[in-house]
Amino acid sequence: MQFLSTFVSLSACLLLPTQIGASPHKADPNPLNQVYIMKQQIDYSRGFLDVFGQDGTVVYRFAKNVQDPLQGDSKTVLMTPSLELLSALGSTNDICGHKTTYTEYDLPLSSKKHFTIDPNGLLKDEWTFNFVDRSGKRQNFKFNRNFSSKEGKIYPQIKGEDGELIAELRDQERTDAFLTTPSVHEVATYTLFCTADSPQFELVFLMGLVLSRVHECGI
Repeated sequence: MQFLSTFVSLSACLLLPTQIGASPHKADPNPLNQVYIMKQQIDYSRGFLDVFGQDGTVVYRFAKNVQDPLQGDSKTVLMTPSLELLSALGSTNDICGHKTTYTEYDLPLSSKKHFTIDPNGLLKDEWTFNFVDRSGKRQNFKFNRNFSSKEGKIYPQIKGEDGELIAELRDQERTDAFLTTPSVHEVATYTLFCTADSPQFELVFLMGLVLSRVHECGI
């Protein structure tokens, strides 16, 4: 696919990350009532993948381009529905079976996002990500992926331990009207469920990265 040759100005609607200050052991966890949906089928015929809200509204466009598969050079972007750039990640080691890092480009309103995947050999992949919140503090998170699928749970890291659950990624078969057609009654999706106070923008980025990585490299 063809990316924009230069970065456009960041939109004012960029969702700034929310600071996570939850206790690791909260009695009544917040509900995972925020929902984002991507189709499992990777189709870049339009140059991007849609990210839907629960009501079917397209809330983001996601795109990834591996510019040099041998060297592992890749660029990943998250855009508004009108294709305005919100954030971009670059990698120079995006290679299956290798530890990979995705680092946010230094753009206006950047929160210095950093995503890492460690394949761990025969063990399950380990995903972590972090960013700098509004107060200037770096927040750390971990995606505990299931061994045999790309489903899993996401927790903030508090003093090296999992905090309160903030999100889950699930494989689903959905029957929403905005996904189906008269001839297709169920559509396979990768769905993010997260709390209202979670860093939803970063979680959507994670969803797209995991979906792409599994598509390219398998579980």
